[in-house]
Amino acid sequence: MYKQVKTKVVNIQYEDKEIQKLTTDKGAKRAILYKTITQRVEIGADVLVNVTATDLKLGTGGWDIVREILPVTNWSLMEVQGHIMKVRYTPIQHSVLAIESQESEYHQQFTESFSLMGSPVWLAELHSMVPLFYFVSQEIKADSRCCVIFDDQAGLALSMSDQLRALHQQDKFHSITVGQAFGGQFEAVTIASALQFAKNTLKADFIVISVGPGVVGTGTRFGFSGMIMSHWSHTISALEGIPIWIPRLSFADFRKRHNGLSHHTLTPLCQFTFKQAVLPLPYLEGKERQKVTEQLNGYRPFQVEHNIHFASKDHVTDLVIQALKTASLPIQTMGRKYGDDPLFFCAVAEAIRVGLLTSV
Repeated sequence: MYKQVKTKVVNIQYEDKEIQKLTTDKGAKRAILYKTITQRVEIGADVLVNVTATDLKLGTGGWDIVREILPVTNWSLMEVQGHIMKVRYTPIQHSVLAIESQESEYHQQFTESFSLMGSPVWLAELHSMVPLFYFVSQEIKADSRCCVIFDDQAGLALSMSDQLRALHQQDKFHSITVGQAFGGQFEAVTIASALQFAKNTLKADFIVISVGPGVVGTGTRFGFSGMIMSHWSHTISALEGIPIWIPRLSFADFRKRHNGLSHHTLTPLCQFTFKQAVLPLPYLEGKERQKVTEQLNGYRPFQVEHNIHFASKDHVTDLVIQALKTASLPIQTMGRKYGDDPLFFCAVAEAIRVGLLTSV
């Protein structure tokens, strides 16, 4: 299915160097325009918007996407001199300067050997984990540098995320978009190159691999975007790093597949990951600990015996509460705040704490 409509721009709600948020008179009556691939627009202009996802009540947070300004005119944005194409062979393909490219000032470093040398790298399935990770990491290690590598298994345009645009204002935060994802502070062709750049050039104290907003799930055993985490984990292991899996943990999500330790963590880790990884779990008591233990045992034998750490006491609640106070924007996951689902938030913080203790 593909559907687009012609609509008129009634108002410009918000604008920065990356996006315009528009009020329109048809479709969802609000639309996002990406200024890297579409010419900016003025009030009163006619535009074509893609309404496919909003008509299906899926993804994009209820925003239509501007495809074209009417009438169509010649237009170009020549700021970037790279030749690596993103969103290839689609109407919005565009070139970026990838850090590995021959014309990049960083090219030479990628001709040399590289090892993570026992450094931890965190794996975050959900986009909501990213701002939480950053602000908790700042509480644990003040003025530390954090680099998040964004794979292309969810939203491709990073500027879709209000959280990411706010994080880009933080001096200690860096982003790299990989594959077909675009809009990071740096662009890379592969996860491995991004890890090399984050470690050697950005000198990041914390390196995370995650995705933009809009993960996919079908309610089936293998049909969800989080399956890519096993690939991330293997890449980290191959580069002699330590994969630290941030568990997707919730007792507020009443969907059976996500209650307790989500199968989005269990399936890729236990069934598809062939090199040892670390799974930290926050302090759990009584029935909650029993349920998570039973879920893990239900997947045994694993492909390899992973290092699973159950916290012996609560190390992180105060850290999470303080981090949420200092965050640039309110942080939620699946519409739930900390008070609704505290263990989800504590799981992110515990993964940071254990990861630091695990590093060589």
